Amino acid sequence: MKLKKILSLGLAFVLTASLAACGSGNPAPSTNTGGGTETTAAGSDAGAGSGEVAAQGESGVLYSNGGPSEFFETPWLNPGTYMYNKVLYGHLLWADENLSPVSGEGDLAKSYEMSEDGKTLTFELRDGITWHDGEAITGEEIQWNIEYALKSTVLNSVFRSTFEAIEGAEAYINGEADSISGITVDGNKVVLTFAKVAPDALLTFTQFAPLPKKYLADTDPISLQQAKYFQSPIGSGPFMVDEVQMNNYTILKPFENYYGGAAGFTIHLNPSAGDSDANFVTNAKAGKLDYAYTKNIADVKALEGVGGLTIDTVNVRYTRLLYLNKFNKEDGSPAPLADQRVRQAIAYALDMQAILDGVFEGAALPANSLTPDGPDKVDGLNDYAYDPEKARALLAEANWDPNTELDVVYYYTDQMTQDLMAIIQQYLADVGIKMNARLVDGDLATILWKAPEDPVNGPSAVTWDMCYAANAALSLHEYYDRYATGYSINSHTPSDPKLDELIAATNASIDAEVQKQAFFELQKYENETLFELPLYYQPIFLLRSDKIESGADKIGNPQFNYNWNVQNWKIK
Repeated sequence: MKLKKILSLGLAFVLTASLAACGSGNPAPSTNTGGGTETTAAGSDAGAGSGEVAAQGESGVLYSNGGPSEFFETPWLNPGTYMYNKVLYGHLLWADENLSPVSGEGDLAKSYEMSEDGKTLTFELRDGITWHDGEAITGEEIQWNIEYALKSTVLNSVFRSTFEAIEGAEAYINGEADSISGITVDGNKVVLTFAKVAPDALLTFTQFAPLPKKYLADTDPISLQQAKYFQSPIGSGPFMVDEVQMNNYTILKPFENYYGGAAGFTIHLNPSAGDSDANFVTNAKAGKLDYAYTKNIADVKALEGVGGLTIDTVNVRYTRLLYLNKFNKEDGSPAPLADQRVRQAIAYALDMQAILDGVFEGAALPANSLTPDGPDKVDGLNDYAYDPEKARALLAEANWDPNTELDVVYYYTDQMTQDLMAIIQQYLADVGIKMNARLVDGDLATILWKAPEDPVNGPSAVTWDMCYAANAALSLHEYYDRYATGYSINSHTPSDPKLDELIAATNASIDAEVQKQAFFELQKYENETLFELPLYYQPIFLLRSDKIESGADKIGNPQFNYNWNVQNWKIK
């Protein structure tokens, strides 16, 4: 197995150590992450002396995982988590491998134009584009998709923010209008007029997949995922559904009328969760996995020395953290973590480098911000290097009651998470902080993210003090917007005028440099006040077999959509 290191251009952290310092052993659900990469250096063969060589499957077939078990997941929630979401559906625009919108020509749109003030976005659809059933794709369907999506409950938060910024969207959502006034259609031309700047508008349309109206118009958008359509979806991408045996296998065949040309191979999907495949290693060795990704360092280690496979480390926006509940308790008593000094003490009390070396075999990097290292992060942030004496001093200043026991919740069921909780408990006990960690399941949206009715004074609508979780962000806005006053899932951070001001500044312009400087100021405030506690950054491992002869050289975040030209790959 050849191991390559991929260094991010736009957002990711840089890994400079060996395989043991490149990954994560803690697979987790992914929601919407952003980012991309470029190959800048090739690593050496790993364990080449073992002599084992992966088998090759049937000729002319690309094997992957993430096939459906009960239904195809809607592409509007986690837009590229599954291989089928990336190949069954077209998108109005293209993103490059760094998830930056490609200028000029689009995907379903042959061209687009954004006004200088960010208030008008115009698409010109390609002539002759069709759905897999041969029906033409129309501008009216693009409008219908945006309006229908806003009424669904399975919509990525970046998409929703963009659509809600369109002029007339609020009246439409409230039932005061039958359509969104800011969307106009004239033949192949679709024009969006925004009531306010939508900073991720172009990014949204590289990921949002229009669906054919005729199959879904009679489906209640609240029940979108349950629609019969998602048993065998019709899309507009380079591949179409050929055969589905749920929880067994799925075959995708080339779409012969795809505007970008027809592929010369089929795709065979094994059923699995998008980033947690129990059969990853077995299938890779057996020739049943040619292109797939994992977040599990154990998968990578198990494939060391296996010939015919290449695994790339792809750095992405994926941050594990502790959400810190700062709202008053239900009885009106202050939250244990309301004092900034207590939050800082917790940061100093944790030796994250030692924790990652021990629990995760060094397969991640300590975090000092939600934003991973790279050009999108400001320099000079405090790393909160392990300093238990400083932690104790801060707790003394804050008059910490050593009898207080923090309620810490988590929802991952793997052993590494349990080990991590036990180690954090030990570190905190060493400085005089008690904690009790407990697994939660069931209605996590309510248990974890129910916001208080009063976003200024509380009290808290959730019972926990700290929540161990992950944030996989399509854009930097997705990292930080949730901390604004009154945000729908802000269960943890009371109104903070300074924080609101800084978040608003990041959303005030479509200019990338203006946004960058605004995020720099927000990161400084985040690092000082610790309104959340970032723990570590986790990459993804992308596997490719030698059965792919050419074409798969563009490597970006495999959880999202970018112009990877898959229909022109050459497969043995």
